[in-house]
Amino acid sequence: MSETEDVRGYFTRSAVTFDSLYSENKQNPLMRFINRKFRHDIHERFTLTMSHLQKYQLKTALDVGCGSGRYALGLAEIGIERMVGVDLSPKMIELSENHTKPYQESTNGRFEFICGDFMEFQTTEDFDTVIAMGLFDYIKDPTLVLKKMLTHVNHSVVASFPSISIYRTPIRKIRYYLKRCPVYFYDQPQIASYASKVGFAKHEVVKIKGAGMDYFVAFFK
Repeated sequence: MSETEDVRGYFTRSAVTFDSLYSENKQNPLMRFINRKFRHDIHERFTLTMSHLQKYQLKTALDVGCGSGRYALGLAEIGIERMVGVDLSPKMIELSENHTKPYQESTNGRFEFICGDFMEFQTTEDFDTVIAMGLFDYIKDPTLVLKKMLTHVNHSVVASFPSISIYRTPIRKIRYYLKRCPVYFYDQPQIASYASKVGFAKHEVVKIKGAGMDYFVAFFK
């Protein structure tokens, strides 16, 4: 089985659990504490993404690894005009469509969700921004994916990269090995090398504080 199929299988099995990370009212007190303490990055990178779109007045977005559609809901709230989400997992796409149904009925279907591998994704559309949150955790070679993203974007790609931690990285590797899902980690020189190889004009990196310590990166075309 390929790594792509491993990732698809993992997120299909775990779709509801991942979706609950964005909805604290569905969590018991223990899980709320764990998520606030150890998964702060998830909420912070969401906030940084929305701030990026608002700062540069970006109106169209391609969300790669869109998950359960929680970013689509945030984009709707800040007035996005068009959003396409791509995800490997059919269960994630189902959740995305369910979450955004109220907006679809009032906005003539400005949200579109596609189940499939982004590297096989075809479109004639260009987007102001490409969003890739929690995607590169599971990508062996970000260069190829970023090159494809560059062909679809007018302004910038915003992405998260999990940092290398002395204690957290080996623990997470073991957890994901047991779950039959690959996982990868990065440092800032690696991220800079991707920006250079792909041909972005510049990039900006924010290190998110907290247990996870993700990098939030904006690659500018």
